Amino acid sequence: MHDFIKITKALSDPTRVRILGLLLEGELCVCNIVEIMGLSQPTISRHLKQCTDAGLTTARKAGGWTHYSLAVSSTELYITSFLNLLQQAIATDSESMVLQKNLVALKKAKNIL
Repeated sequence: MHDFIKITKALSDPTRVRILGLLLEGELCVCNIVEIMGLSQPTISRHLKQCTDAGLTTARKAGGWTHYSLAVSSTELYITSFLNLLQQAIATDSESMVLQKNLVALKKAKNIL
């Protein structure tokens, strides 16, 4: 039950849900998320830490940068279900759609795979 509550708390904030929606497209550096969302680096990092603590994301250090991705290979019972619900929620959110367009433009401009 404790894990379920941590996940639902992480998903209770629209900003975190939108960040997770961006990560549906693959791994991103914190700096990329900052640029796409127009929020400060400490704000984005704080949201990502809560998602990581809940088991929704994983972090990878590369030099001075931290890259985040969804925990799609998690064996946690609830993660897969919540990620499926996330896809549905993002598909119907107009702000998330704008962020997705910003992500596509950023990937093209910076040649990110």
